[in-house]
Amino acid sequence: MTGRPGVSSRAEDAEAFAIALLQACGVSREVAAEAGEALVEADLDGTTSHGLIQLPNYIRRLRVGTIAKWDRLDPVVDRGAIAVFDARLMVGQAGAVQAMEAASAKARTFGLGAAAVRNGTHFGACGRYARQAAGSGLVGVVMCNTRPMMPAPGGAEAVVGNNPIAIAIPGEEGRPIVLDMAMSATAMGKIRQAAAQGRKIDPGLALDKDGSPTDDPLAAISGMLLPAGGAKGFGLALMVDLLSGLLSGGSIGSGVGMMFGDPARPADCSWLMIAIDPAFFGDAAQMSRRASEVAARISAGKAAPGAAPPQAPGFGRQDRLLASQGRITISTALASELDALAAEFSCPPLIRLRADQIIDG
Repeated sequence: MTGRPGVSSRAEDAEAFAIALLQACGVSREVAAEAGEALVEADLDGTTSHGLIQLPNYIRRLRVGTIAKWDRLDPVVDRGAIAVFDARLMVGQAGAVQAMEAASAKARTFGLGAAAVRNGTHFGACGRYARQAAGSGLVGVVMCNTRPMMPAPGGAEAVVGNNPIAIAIPGEEGRPIVLDMAMSATAMGKIRQAAAQGRKIDPGLALDKDGSPTDDPLAAISGMLLPAGGAKGFGLALMVDLLSGLLSGGSIGSGVGMMFGDPARPADCSWLMIAIDPAFFGDAAQMSRRASEVAARISAGKAAPGAAPPQAPGFGRQDRLLASQGRITISTALASELDALAAEFSCPPLIRLRADQIIDG
C-alpha cells in the first residue's frame, strides 16, 4: 500500500468505541448502536466520507444541542400510505432506520409507503436505508437534501445541495442491485479528505468562491462542487431538494445548514423514504430473479481496454467488505482526535498505538 500512514482497527472494536463515546454524550444505547454500526459499516465499505471521520462533528453537535438525544421520531401525519415525522434533530442514522421501517410497514399494507422527515440531521449513506428495505423484499428509495453547494449551469453561487438518492431492488441470494449517488461530481467528504491529506483534487470537480475552476480542496470547500452530468445532475438535485423538503414540510435550499459549519447552527435537512412491495405488482420472486439476471449480464460483460471489469450497481460492495477482512483504517490524525475525545469523556481509547497498527496506506 502507498500513501499517508493510517491506523488499523478491528471493526467490532471501532463500533464499540463509537457506541461508548455517543453514550457518554447522553445518547441511548439503541440510538448509539445504530450510529456506531453505520459509521463503521461505511469505513468497511470504503465510503470513508460517511465513516468515523463524522464522529467528532457529531460529538460537537451533541454538546451544543444541534444533534439531539431523542430516541424516536415524532409523528406528524399518519394517513393511509403516508407518514410524516419530525426528527427534532435526533441522531440521523437511528431516525432514518425508523423512517424506513414506517415506510416499509405502509408498503406491506398498501403496496407503496412513503415517510417524509423534517428537522433531520446527517444520516450517512442513503444506500444503507435503501438496502434495509431490499433486505425485507421491498424496493427502497431514499433521498435527502443538503446545504447548497452546487451552482446552476452557468452560475457562480451555490443554490442547491448535492442531494443524494439511493434505490435498491431486491435480487436473488440476498444481493440487491443498489444505486447510491450524490448529484455532485464528487462528494464533499472526499474533498475534505483530500484537504486533510494535503493533496490536490482532480479537475472538473469544483469551483472556488468566485466561480473559477480549482484543484485546491480548500478553495473547493469554501467554493462550490460541480454537478454530475452538468445540467442533468443539477436538475435532479433540485428535484430531490424539493421532494424531500416540500413533502416533509421541512427546509429546502438555503434553509438547510452546513453539517461541518458552525455547530450551533442546525443542519436541519429533510428526508424522503419510499418503499414498494413487488408482491402487489406480480410475482416478487420472479422479479428478483429477473433483476439478478440483468445484473449478472452486466457483470459478465466485456471490459473496455485498460478498464476494470463492469459491475452492476452495488455489486462491488460485497467484494469490498470481504477484502476489508473485518478491519478499518483511519488516519493517524483522526485516531488522535477520537482518542482525545475518549479521554475527555473517560472512555477507553480506540487505538493504543503499536508498531503493528501503523500501516503505510
